[in-house]
Amino acid sequence: MQHKRKIIYLAGFIFSLSVALMAYINSSFISSFVSEKLVGTVYTLGSIFSILALLVVPSIFRKVGGYRFLLWAIGLNALSILLFAFSKNAFGATILFTFGFTLNILIYFSLDEILKIFSKESSTGKTRGSYLALCSLAWILAQLLLGTVLGEFSFQAIYLTSFAVMLLLLGISYVCLKSIPDPTYDKKNTIKYIGEFFKNKNLFRAYSMSLLLQFFFCWMVIYTPIYLSLHLGFSWKEIGIIFAVMLLPFLIIPFHLGSYSDKIGERKILMFGFTIASLATLSIFLINQHQVWIWALVLFTTRIGAASIEVAADSYFFKHIRPENEEYVGVYRSAAPVAYIIGPALAFIVLSFVPSFNFIYLILGTFMLYGVYLAGTIRKNDK
Repeated sequence: MQHKRKIIYLAGFIFSLSVALMAYINSSFISSFVSEKLVGTVYTLGSIFSILALLVVPSIFRKVGGYRFLLWAIGLNALSILLFAFSKNAFGATILFTFGFTLNILIYFSLDEILKIFSKESSTGKTRGSYLALCSLAWILAQLLLGTVLGEFSFQAIYLTSFAVMLLLLGISYVCLKSIPDPTYDKKNTIKYIGEFFKNKNLFRAYSMSLLLQFFFCWMVIYTPIYLSLHLGFSWKEIGIIFAVMLLPFLIIPFHLGSYSDKIGERKILMFGFTIASLATLSIFLINQHQVWIWALVLFTTRIGAASIEVAADSYFFKHIRPENEEYVGVYRSAAPVAYIIGPALAFIVLSFVPSFNFIYLILGTFMLYGVYLAGTIRKNDK
């Protein structure tokens, strides 16, 4: 069990490296085909298809098994990255981005479910924390690469690097994950299990907090690179350094807080995380200097909060489900695509009326304050 868990940790690391290489350049690459305000619409389209996929994927997952499902998702994702790198027009770029965005969500879902199979309930926080820490290390390494070597290359070269990394993941998964034991999954229709999910107050609370966090990530991932590069004049080399520092909390915090949450519960950790993320995001509204260290510091602080929320919310959720509840994992992970529907639509409205681009941080910081209240509704005996 421990050996398989380590393989899944490795798979999560490699997958995250591939995704992270592309994540902060996607919006800028897409903006070469469409206007700034319409970039979010492309993400919205990808999110809609992701939600639809998550609704039907549990039945596919049950039929083909975790191993084969993972291989197909990785293989198709690698192909979508390769084709996206050579996009020539807005239509082709939009279709391929939508396809790849959806497959990323499905791979996250698959790895989540497989990791749950090899996890003990008594150490869920530690397991999730270790997994998230390794995935975060990949994001940091990706930004360091962008800030040093890859920052001098074209977007296309970065996408080809991501494609190569995804092929590596396919090979490792094919060789090392053959003997995954599939539990006897629940067989429920879509409407029934979605209804059961949201009637469960613990699962609904976990989803609400995850949705708020994913909304935070949505605006940060789409609009911060655009703001730094196009409005403040930072080079991609400078942005890579800023983002590498920014992501350090995701490497440092998850393992320690994951283990800590197993002992004291998630309530206090979540309240702390939302408070820090909110206040730090609000402070961005006041910053317009072209200084790498200032932006690295303030974005680093926002991620202290976000990393705390991520590990505690995941730990809270996975403690309230069983391995055979793969359909619940799909609903929970739908928070990301839902956020990428709500986020760009709201950003489009905001950017149409506010006098300057940085007002999005004022609004985002205010939204994150609501998370403090959500976390506070967790009963102490429920942790």
